[in-house]
Amino acid sequence: MTTQLPLQPRLDPYRGSKDNLRRKKVQHNAMARRVVDHLNTLIANNPADRQQYLYYYVARDLGLTAEEVESAVMYGGHNGITVGVTEEGRRALASYKG
Repeated sequence: MTTQLPLQPRLDPYRGSKDNLRRKKVQHNAMARRVVDHLNTLIANNPADRQQYLYYYVARDLGLTAEEVESAVMYGGHNGITVGVTEEGRRALASYKG
């Protein structure tokens, strides 16, 4: 299975009225966007066609826990995510290229 690029965050869909849960949702969603932006930048700037990123290293880069990173990434495994990068994927990631 090919992962769709750019990666999309796994967002918290909470829509209830509890303030504390709404705050948690906002915090989680901001963190999830930060994680996938970081991953998309890493992927865009790596010339390899097949890439693997372990959550531990992403967490270290961003000052998060591996569990937080795992909760932010769609389609990853338990320890990380592997992506195949096609020419179409490279075009989709162009805005992340540094």
